[in-house]
Formats: sequence, C-alpha cells, structure tokens
Amino acid sequence: MRNPFRRLRRTPLLLAAGATAAAVALAGVGDLLLERTARDRIESAAACRLRPSGPVSADLSGTLAGLRLLTGDVGTVRIAAEDVRRDGTSLSVAAVLHGVTTGGAVGGGTATATLSYDQLGGRLGGGVAGLRPGGDGHGGLVLTGTLAGIPLPLTVRARLSTAAGRLTVTPTGVSLLGQDVPVAGLAADPRTAALATRLGPRSVTLPQLPDGVRLLDATTDAEGLRLDLVLTARATSGTRGGCAR
Repeated sequence: MRNPFRRLRRTPLLLAAGATAAAVALAGVGDLLLERTARDRIESAAACRLRPSGPVSADLSGTLAGLRLLTGDVGTVRIAAEDVRRDGTSLSVAAVLHGVTTGGAVGGGTATATLSYDQLGGRLGGGVAGLRPGGDGHGGLVLTGTLAGIPLPLTVRARLSTAAGRLTVTPTGVSLLGQDVPVAGLAADPRTAALATRLGPRSVTLPQLPDGVRLLDATTDAEGLRLDLVLTARATSGTRGGCAR
C-alpha cells in the first residue's frame, strides 16, 4: 500500500525548490538590471571626462556585480575609449580600475594609452623625415625608409626610455647595404659621420597626464607606441569639468 504522506512530504520540498529557483532567477534579473544601469553611468562618466571622438565601453567584473552596488561597491571596472584627444594627439585608452565605489572613489589601477605610429612619426621631427616608425616585435622601435639627402634604404633600431613626461628615442644600430652597424661605429667613420649625427637621440613630449596618473614605461606593439600607466587611489565628488557624477 502506498504511503499517502509521502506525496505530502514531497510537496513542501518541491515548493521550496521552486521558490528558491524563482528567487535566484529574480536575483539574476536584478543583478543584470543594476549592472546595466551602472555600466551605462560609468560609460557616460568616462565619455564626459575623456571626451573621446570614438566609442567608450565599460565592463564590471565578478559574479553578482550589479547586486554589489547596493552596498556602494562597484569593484573592478574595465574601461576602453577610442580617439581620446590630448595635446594634439589621438590615443586609444584601456584602463582597469580597482576598488571603485558608487561614491566615486578608486582604489587604484593600471592603464595603457596607445599612440599610432603615424602620429609618433610626426613628433620625431624633420631630422628623420623619410623614416617610418614601427615595432620590432620585442617592444623596441625600428625606423625604415630613406633619409632626405641620403638615397639609401635604411633600417634603424632604437631604444625607448621615459622620464619627466618625455619619451627619448635613442638609435642604437643601422642596417645599411646589407650590413648591421652600431651607431657608434657610424660616428667613427668619416664617410658615415654625418649619418650618425642625423641619428642622435630624440626627445618627444608626451601628452600631459591627469593628476594621479604616472607613466611607468613605453614600448611598442602592433598598434603603435604603448604607454603603460599606473593610477593611484583617489576619490571624487560633486561635479568636475561639467561632468555630473
């Protein structure tokens, strides 16, 4: 004979399981709505502060990122912006911000700002006119082409260094007529001394960085000159530069 109480015992369990599933589903919907709202606001704030001509995107990391907003904790935010104009240059910016809160505090983070090779070439000055900058695949810089007044194809390898908001490009070697010659060797030969003079170190002024942002290094990649940045902890409030918080 079947136990009539067995079905009764199962019914509360099924109801409890269904209620739990519904609660999880509602939490997921609430999480998505909160996260979407937060993401839209962050994108708007980033667009207002960076004022890019291209698109801005924001991404909130971690599970239940939206529900965390109820406690004022946004967590880690990734922001990307294209065509950010600074000091006559156009930059692509990607940032990872940690410890972000709804009150505008940022615990710190890192960022990269990429300057295209075309724009870098325009900042190197007329002394290297005819040479096009590019990456060497290892983070260094190469310049290829023909220098004005020297009708020979050249490949110049250069070292990059940064200090006080400036980039220094120091040529270290030249490939000329199938031979690799150190720049110091060019200077020692009267026939190539003039070329060595043309290939002296060059200093490039970089776009001014906002307060709380520090330049760590400059390297090259497939896109251009990459500036590696670190962001210190900061807090913002109110309205700055016409941007509502």
